[in-house]
Amino acid sequence: MTNQRTLAIIGTGPRGGYALENLIQELIKANSLSNIHILLFEETGLFGNGQVYKMDQVSSNWININERILHLDNREAINIDKIKIPAFPSYHEWIDKDFNKITKAKADTYPPRAQVGEYLKQRFQTLANPLLTANIISLVKEKVTEVETASKIVLKTNSNTYKNIDEVLLTIGHQPTFTSKQIKEWEAFASGKSNINLFQSPYPIAQFLNCDNITHKSKIGVRGFGLAMIDVVRGIANKFGNFIITDENTKACSYKTDYKITDLFIPFSLDGLPPAPKPLNAEIDNWFKPTKKQISDFEDIIKNTSTQKKAESPLFLIQAITPIVAKIYQKLPQHYLPELPKKDIETITEKWLLDQTYQHPTIIPQQQPADQSMQNFVGMATGKKAISLDFCIGQVWRHCQPSIYEKLSFNSCSDKVFSEIIKLDESTKRYSYGPPVESIQQMLALHEASVMTLDFANNPEFELTNNGWKMLVNQKAKTADIMIDSVLDAPKINAVNSPIIKNMLTNDLIEAVHDELGVATDENAYIISNNSNNKPSIALLGRLAKGTVIGVDAILECFGTRAKNWAKKATENHVNWLKNY
Repeated sequence: MTNQRTLAIIGTGPRGGYALENLIQELIKANSLSNIHILLFEETGLFGNGQVYKMDQVSSNWININERILHLDNREAINIDKIKIPAFPSYHEWIDKDFNKITKAKADTYPPRAQVGEYLKQRFQTLANPLLTANIISLVKEKVTEVETASKIVLKTNSNTYKNIDEVLLTIGHQPTFTSKQIKEWEAFASGKSNINLFQSPYPIAQFLNCDNITHKSKIGVRGFGLAMIDVVRGIANKFGNFIITDENTKACSYKTDYKITDLFIPFSLDGLPPAPKPLNAEIDNWFKPTKKQISDFEDIIKNTSTQKKAESPLFLIQAITPIVAKIYQKLPQHYLPELPKKDIETITEKWLLDQTYQHPTIIPQQQPADQSMQNFVGMATGKKAISLDFCIGQVWRHCQPSIYEKLSFNSCSDKVFSEIIKLDESTKRYSYGPPVESIQQMLALHEASVMTLDFANNPEFELTNNGWKMLVNQKAKTADIMIDSVLDAPKINAVNSPIIKNMLTNDLIEAVHDELGVATDENAYIISNNSNNKPSIALLGRLAKGTVIGVDAILECFGTRAKNWAKKATENHVNWLKNY
């Protein structure tokens, strides 16, 4: 028996860094920070912050969660033997903002992702440096491509093989998926042509800023109408001009440029529906916030094991939230059809959540032009216009999401029903994960200045011509010479195209919960597999576990209880090994 156990964390961005932090804390609590070595793999070399929060990205990439609710707790100092790990402040302390003292009427702030990256990097380095000195961790800037299990785990990277590993935690975030049929066709079409460009990823934004073919005369098709599209458009727009805020109270702005630009941006999606902005400030956001009792009653209903087992659809979840929505909607300062009885609001809410094409006078019609919907939503988010029921549902859903994510992870629903619950949650994200008001105001400013056209937003047809992608909608046509795919892949495990996941699927080390979803894990994040040779030594945290858990993508989820649960179990495993050592 060797005198040391080896653990590996593959992917040491925010989630992997926080998992390490919790593991060290748990090992110290158990008086067991001995005979252990932890290999930290991060192919980008961006330990602690990772690719998404890298510090050299453009400042126009904003995070999509306001600083007011970005609760990243402080870390206590750790002093044990010769290891002295300093305390590290909470995010709010680090930016020196006390939100208890800031007026609720002040507009929420959404910092650049690079700024959050700086916090995450500093937090990781202050933890890692003493551990490196004590030879408890090693930092490995290599890409893990294969995982093999026998009596121990073997990891293969693009340049080395690491043997005799006892446990592995995968925290690998976004993974590439197999290319869609449409993109494959476009790839073949654009190949070898010097006058057109196809970009298959929205990030990094620098790739567009450094492309000689992108000029003020370009016509840029952007596939996707979500948050990544906004990052892409804002980043390129800043190259040719700038946004000037004209009204601080609503974040309304204009776009100024010295160039003569027309239809530089042509965004489109399958439904042409724009995202709805989040409320401007805490005061307006509180209109949509359920009471503690409402949340408690809601949780009691959705966490009930018997209810989950009997469920044949997500209806039990929908019916648990409809009374909350109805009560909140009736209390709003201004809303559509104020005389509507509570029961009717509940019925409309249920119908809309089951099918968002459902039409009613309280709901923004999906058929209206995208710019009209954006203007409507901005009016609601800034408290200047009556609020539609769909906007209200989306904001209430956002406030209920932490409860949904906590109480419906590891549930007793059938795989089919849980798959439908996840789809339901995804369907609300146009509202619940909406961008800051200022982002939508910027898109409206570009539209107003004729720098962006929304004429082709709703599912255009395409003809591939010598000059590029000819887009057609209702007798209108426009040809894009640049095409950017801003659609981010869903965590559908069977479609993932990264070597490590393909290898693990082939070796039966992981399996999909459901055809549309991710990997089966237990409540401590350890992978559940039918392969009897697979001892519970591989764990997974993050978006590829979507299917056992729900709600995995946000930065707050990286710092949630799941990393703590894994750390406790990993510590227990190490303590048991030490007893037998």
